[in-house]
Amino acid sequence: MTPRQTLLISGPSGGGKSTLIRQLVDRTLAPEILSRLPAGAGQWPIIEANDVLKGDLSTESLLKSETRPDGWLVHYDIVFIHCCRIKRYEDDPAMDLLGGTDPVTVVFVRPDHQSLLDQYQRRLTSHQKTKSKGSLLWGRYVRRPLRRAMAPFTGKRLLTTAELYAGNKWLAGCYRQWETFLHHLAVRHPGTEIFIVEPVTGPDGSETFRLVGNP
Repeated sequence: MTPRQTLLISGPSGGGKSTLIRQLVDRTLAPEILSRLPAGAGQWPIIEANDVLKGDLSTESLLKSETRPDGWLVHYDIVFIHCCRIKRYEDDPAMDLLGGTDPVTVVFVRPDHQSLLDQYQRRLTSHQKTKSKGSLLWGRYVRRPLRRAMAPFTGKRLLTTAELYAGNKWLAGCYRQWETFLHHLAVRHPGTEIFIVEPVTGPDGSETFRLVGNP
């Protein structure tokens, strides 16, 4: 059985999706955005779409679950498929989550290139501070070299987010591709609502979001 609704929080890695979801759950999200989202969405189960592509989560098991929540809150990183050398969003197995639902609501968190670079670096630094020294060393000297060593056998060189963010043109192309996919999604799911928001800094220095419009 599938959920009745899906709220897809999308955007680039480090762009503010997790912060927006946290504010949605806490009901501290800007009223102009909160009022446009499905009622009660902050209480829905949160699905990490990246886990589907990594093989840690099965969409089939979710779709066949006997538990029927009011909806799913899907956290979707629009950059991750490119890191994995997948060219089309339609080929991401996580998109199976949208196959049988009622109309979908999409929030596209779209920071500009410089803002994204600044936010990504701050989040990376903050994330590393939560890691133990052993975990950091494991990632630097074992996990990353192992991924590079295995890449020739798969025929694909895995890209890092930092490599993809190096150029403004790549990000602009990624945004265009995602917006095109959203248009196609709206055709397949009549009644789909799509909103673009941008992260901004509030007067007190806190991170918030403003509604930009529709793609």
